[in-house]
Amino acid sequence: MAERVTAAAGLLVHLDRDSPVPLQQQLCDQVTGLVRGGRLRPGDAVPATRELARQLEVSRTVVLRAYELLRARGVLTARRGSGTVVAGQAPAAGVPPASRTPLAPRPPRPTDDGHPLWQPWEPPPMHHGGVALDFRHGTPALAAFPVARWRQSLAAAYARADATALGYGHAEGSPALRAEIAALLRQSRALDAPPDRIVVTTGATQAMDILVRLLVRPGDVVVIEDPSHTVLRQIFGFSEAAVVPVPVDEQGLRVEDIDACVRARGHDPGRVRLVYVTPSHQFPTGYVMSEARRSALVDWAYERGATVLEDDYHNEFAFSGERLPALASCRHRGVVAYVGSFSKTLFPALRIGYAVLPSSLVRPFLGIKWITDRLTPTVGQEALADFLATGAYTRHISRMTRLYRQRRRRLLEALYEHFGAGVRVSGEAAGLHVLVTLTGGHRAPEPEIARRAAAHGVRVYPASGYFVRGAPAEPAFLMGYAALPVARITEGVALLAAAVRETERNGRRR
Repeated sequence: MAERVTAAAGLLVHLDRDSPVPLQQQLCDQVTGLVRGGRLRPGDAVPATRELARQLEVSRTVVLRAYELLRARGVLTARRGSGTVVAGQAPAAGVPPASRTPLAPRPPRPTDDGHPLWQPWEPPPMHHGGVALDFRHGTPALAAFPVARWRQSLAAAYARADATALGYGHAEGSPALRAEIAALLRQSRALDAPPDRIVVTTGATQAMDILVRLLVRPGDVVVIEDPSHTVLRQIFGFSEAAVVPVPVDEQGLRVEDIDACVRARGHDPGRVRLVYVTPSHQFPTGYVMSEARRSALVDWAYERGATVLEDDYHNEFAFSGERLPALASCRHRGVVAYVGSFSKTLFPALRIGYAVLPSSLVRPFLGIKWITDRLTPTVGQEALADFLATGAYTRHISRMTRLYRQRRRRLLEALYEHFGAGVRVSGEAAGLHVLVTLTGGHRAPEPEIARRAAAHGVRVYPASGYFVRGAPAEPAFLMGYAALPVARITEGVALLAAAVRETERNGRRR
């Protein structure tokens, strides 16, 4: 039996030339079966007629006639600019397939006292239909990124790429990039670490995930700041350790409360293996950890045999004269693992972060990284090394600092213009967001204010979900400003103020 089997667009198509069924009918029936079986789904492109004819070694007429039959049956449709694709709804088979309910996210494992540490889920980082003004935190001014200059660094990296650069590189990352990161940290964060203690990762999140895997065992304790980022609580919460929140005040993590908080959860402070902190710009309050607290935390961790995980996100953007060096640069006594990222300074899709590790952690960290992903993409690292070495990164940070300072100033001015003494702002000294608390009698619930603001075309983010031990007594919102032009910030705050007034009027009527 003469049979032609080919993988078209990754799918097996079988044509039996000895069959009495015409070839175009065989092709039509098989594509229909692939759609009914879910191998081809609505919106999937099918091969161009010439390409499929070449693969199947038949005349193009056979494929053209098969496609005509499939369009007539409603299986395929022609889409301008996209060629021929599977239609939006597959034709009904003899027995309709049972509808599937999408799997819901796995619910978080509650902590010992029943509080789900990482609720609510973080809002998805995407554009929301109908919401024109989005004060989402963590989004840089991507429209101001020097794409043309970045292309030059990419071109230079590919021009230098040889077989080694295109293959499996070192798990610790590009030597050139690690050297540039070492120079950058030495100059900007007073952190003098040799390149052999720096590991390049696929974003800061991977670095933190590996550290948890490396350091934490069942029965251990991880200390986090309260409030804190929900994503970090997911990383720590899915480990087999007990996650204990410790409160933060204007000086940062209350180091003196760690032992008491751990004992209150029924655990031994001696089992604390990891303490997560954001000392340069605490998330979400924006507080900067004082020198006294930094010293106390390092001493506490050294005495307990714990590791401090310093997340130095947003460290490049500071708007006040006072800027403390990285915690890892101080008398860290070998207990601080420093994590940074280029997601906020350049662009999130770059997916390049790094960890500066105590010497004793480098080899085991690399062992886990090699198992999980082998290496962070090499050519992108070489392009970033070029971007840093040529001064393009420094110039970009300088421009962005000026731009963010302008947008931050407009946000603060607009908030005080509309709310006066009825607003309190924290975190304005650094970073790309502020924590805004409505004071002076504002008692409208956060979700209702957010809902009415969205109706006005403004998206703001309630802060209560970031607190574990107790939500703020007054409505508070996390407001990022980096991605919004000055005029849009002015408009957005005015609309937010109108939404607050409406919410409070309706509350009084009820």
